[in-house]
Amino acid sequence: MRRMGWFLGSLGLLLTASIGQQTLEETLRARARAAADALFTQLLGRLTQEYQQGGAVRGVQVCAEVAQSLTRQVGREQGVAIRRVSLKNRNPRNAPDSWERQVLLRWQRDSRAGRPIGEVAQWRTEKGQRVYRYMRPITLAMPLCLECHGDPKTIQPEVRRLIRQNYPDDKATGYKQGELRGAFSVTIIPKEAQQ
Repeated sequence: MRRMGWFLGSLGLLLTASIGQQTLEETLRARARAAADALFTQLLGRLTQEYQQGGAVRGVQVCAEVAQSLTRQVGREQGVAIRRVSLKNRNPRNAPDSWERQVLLRWQRDSRAGRPIGEVAQWRTEKGQRVYRYMRPITLAMPLCLECHGDPKTIQPEVRRLIRQNYPDDKATGYKQGELRGAFSVTIIPKEAQQ
């Protein structure tokens, strides 16, 4: 009888720990989604506003002058580390790390094979610390994106000049509408790991 009680007690503890872990993951995923949503909304809003005032030229200027600081601001506001990454990055700061690269390559293969792609979340140990990583794909959903990221031959000369001026090692052209452009990548260090 004692063994049964011990077994049931241990099972209860494991279930409680499992439920606690699931709740923590749901909370962290919600935070990561909120950060990605906020960055997407703010970047798109700013780009749309500038594009309406000055076309793709203004869009390139916003990306060069505002996108990185806006990304850091959203990260501070949301309490996460967030960035945009791509296999064909325009800004060297947006080059993926090894985990991000693996996810992007898998999405690229799946997308080319006609399989759906979606968010990925995973616990990782990085630099000796347990972190929660999240990625959401960014696709070129709107035709205006191609004015800076499409076929280099169709990009306006002034836009090409600004891209070369701001990003001499640019790799972010040659896309078609609907293609995978990159991802929002979020890293969260849970409070219990910070202690």
